Amino acid sequence: MIAILRKKPLDEREDQILDRCLTVLEARHAESGTVPVMADLRQVLKDRPQEVREVALDRGNDARYDEITEPLESSLNSLCGSGAFGQMFARPSTNKIDASRPMVFDLSRISQSESDLRAATLLACWSIGTGTVRTSNMLADDGVIARQRFLLILDELWNTLAAGPGIVDQVNALTRLNREMGVGQIMASHTPSDLMAVRGEEDRAKAKGIMDRCGIKILGGLAKSEMPLLTESVPLSMREQEQLAAWQDPPAWNRRGDEAMEYTNDDVFASTDELTVNDVELRAWLEDPENREWYFDDRTTSPPPGQGKFFIKVGARAGIPFSMEFTPTERRSQVHDTEKKWHEAKFRAAQERGER
Repeated sequence: MIAILRKKPLDEREDQILDRCLTVLEARHAESGTVPVMADLRQVLKDRPQEVREVALDRGNDARYDEITEPLESSLNSLCGSGAFGQMFARPSTNKIDASRPMVFDLSRISQSESDLRAATLLACWSIGTGTVRTSNMLADDGVIARQRFLLILDELWNTLAAGPGIVDQVNALTRLNREMGVGQIMASHTPSDLMAVRGEEDRAKAKGIMDRCGIKILGGLAKSEMPLLTESVPLSMREQEQLAAWQDPPAWNRRGDEAMEYTNDDVFASTDELTVNDVELRAWLEDPENREWYFDDRTTSPPPGQGKFFIKVGARAGIPFSMEFTPTERRSQVHDTEKKWHEAKFRAAQERGER
């Protein structure tokens, strides 16, 4: 999180100081049985414990210690303050993780414009999830609980990788532990170019390595411009590339499809200075059940050709196309609907023009 705040990784000495502070913090709270928060970590740094002074190389000089640790203390202040990072990370968690049940971290309240906060939160959530798996495995190794199998899903991968230098290393380490921990792992990102948007050639190579190591790749619609980068990691035939590009096309102009559209000069140059349908005519037209259903439908055009369409690619084998369908419960709940604001606007406009 400090690296994300600073837009650069910690230097070697700061990394050692922070590691030693965490060791001291763990020992202190193990005795008291309390759960530490970020302010407790900052207090350890300010207390100048001998274990920390040894790696700070302050030569027994308090002034030198304060000078060496001031940048780190300043960063911790940001994580303990009233700003966005402080509000997110400075307080105790209000929920406990139950490893026997599926769980998800909901980041929907964090604005897309707060990219640094989203990246830090994602990384923290992934680390907590990984820690939960490790704890479960340790308990199972000692025979305390039955062995469990886990599936870790790392969504919005591009957001975290682009947060700052050194972050790729953190994610890279997480993605290399799936065999050791005996877990399945799914990573989701928008496009290959998003993964390559990280700073520095070395980090870009590591980000590409993350994609290369995925044994199974599930591909949705992609622009043609993405194909050269994608095919460096995924062997695709020309037919497969064309299909992925076609799935990226926008929806048809009307429900019957683009091929049913016929344009004339009258259509293009029709007069728009007079109202073609008044309220009385509209209400009469809405008496027809089919017209009524179409008018109040949230989707008055055909869906995009690639909606729900994907390829499963395993190595150089031919891709397996499939289509995702929502269950009735998912449709009713609209949990996957990302265009609700548009539907609401259309519904309000329809209500103003005629009663439902």
